[in-house]
Amino acid sequence: MAMLGSALMGGLMSHSDAEKVFRPWWDAIEDFVIYGLIMLGLIVSPTTIFNGTPLYCTLCTQPGQCGSAPNTTTDPGYHIYFVKSYCTHKALGKFTLYFPYILLISALILVGIERLFKKVFKTNIQVEGFYSLLLTSKKIDGVDGEDMNMEDTVHTVEVRQSFKHNSSFFPSYFIRTIFEFFFGLLLTLYMLFTGVSELINWNTLDLQDIDIDELVDLKKDNVRVFCDVHGVFYECSGVPTQFYLYVLLIALILLIIYLITTFLTILWLLCPCGGKLARFMRSYRSQLESAAIAQGADTSSRVLLGELHDIYYENRDLRLLLDLLSVSSGLASPIRVMALLDKEFCKQCKPNIAAVERSNLIVNGESDITLEFSESSMARNIFSQMSALSCLYTVQILPRTDKDSMEVFVFEKEVDRIFSGLSIFNMSSGKGVPNKTNIPRKKFLFHGADADTTYTVKVTLVLNGKAIATAQKKIKALPQDQLQKDQEQNLLVSQLSI
Repeated sequence: MAMLGSALMGGLMSHSDAEKVFRPWWDAIEDFVIYGLIMLGLIVSPTTIFNGTPLYCTLCTQPGQCGSAPNTTTDPGYHIYFVKSYCTHKALGKFTLYFPYILLISALILVGIERLFKKVFKTNIQVEGFYSLLLTSKKIDGVDGEDMNMEDTVHTVEVRQSFKHNSSFFPSYFIRTIFEFFFGLLLTLYMLFTGVSELINWNTLDLQDIDIDELVDLKKDNVRVFCDVHGVFYECSGVPTQFYLYVLLIALILLIIYLITTFLTILWLLCPCGGKLARFMRSYRSQLESAAIAQGADTSSRVLLGELHDIYYENRDLRLLLDLLSVSSGLASPIRVMALLDKEFCKQCKPNIAAVERSNLIVNGESDITLEFSESSMARNIFSQMSALSCLYTVQILPRTDKDSMEVFVFEKEVDRIFSGLSIFNMSSGKGVPNKTNIPRKKFLFHGADADTTYTVKVTLVLNGKAIATAQKKIKALPQDQLQKDQEQNLLVSQLSI
């Protein structure tokens, strides 16, 4: 019994790293319910009746000892172990007899449904492929010393292409949830109507005999069973019906929670409009539509969103994976993946680097580099206005100088914005987001930059701790002749000032 429980918890309920990323809170609750059923089964497994019967029987010799059954004064001579074994399998109900195994088998059924659909639909291929995109997207900011290369770009295209010709994740998830709800309902009804009736009134097995007081005050539980052995009645006791009833009520509560979560999941799959990512997409699309109306442009979703329309609205598998990711990991992770899949969306997220300049004042072969940048229109008008998102910017210089390497900036949020007067379309691309000409800028000075070294300055948009898009510019090293000329000129100026 313990080996069966350990196999259920260790083998069947284990999930890969990719699967854990896309498991929302309701799947975690369902796992908790299954884990609870396994633990209840293991707890009651030492009381398994048919392996070693706990019944102790005595002959009904007194009138009324066995209820309405007739008593006898003559011992028929049956062996006591025969009476115990006979009454165990004849007088006890099947539910009571196999109760620990019923709990474990119920958990096995619920776990098996998920495993079966994963095997049949081969959804692990899509999950692993999408998970690889998450790992690739971590290279956007290049903080870990890794930048996206050509292989990463090709892999991204391959994963996206695979979703166009293989639509199995959404049907698998939806049908699996329906089966989980159906079998969970059957198990709940079976335990409720069969288990409760046996454990409270196991002499009559009549559901109408159940009194609500017997559920509230379990001390009144009937712990005796009357057994007819070839016309002779015995009074038996020893089955832990009170303990079983406690465990059964806990199991029913767990199954009811399971039914609620699966039912809500079905509703969410049929109408996912209430999710975090769905609300973000509505907000994003609404701003684009307002911009298009003001410019008299086409307001169709495909024109406004471009490739993002195909990614989110036309592909059920990608949309479900993105929605699950937003539930399990927050809104920033799916936005980062969408920026990876849609280059135009990524471009709209990138900060605007206005200028990167090297100071003409060179001292000991070092000068200062000045960076000036601003938020993108999307970050300013959409991301920063959403309470679920926290925007900040990291500024890096590579290779690092002796004095500076990274700085963090936060732009103040703008309130009471009027969209009707905004110029919102980037005419070169044919689409865009609301844009203001007076978007504030930030300046930062990198000190101690070697004049003979080429530097790369990166500005990264970070949402809720996730790097979304990075803009970068290079500033070349000064030629040796110009470096020498500037040093001589600075030396002359310093001498004249003396």
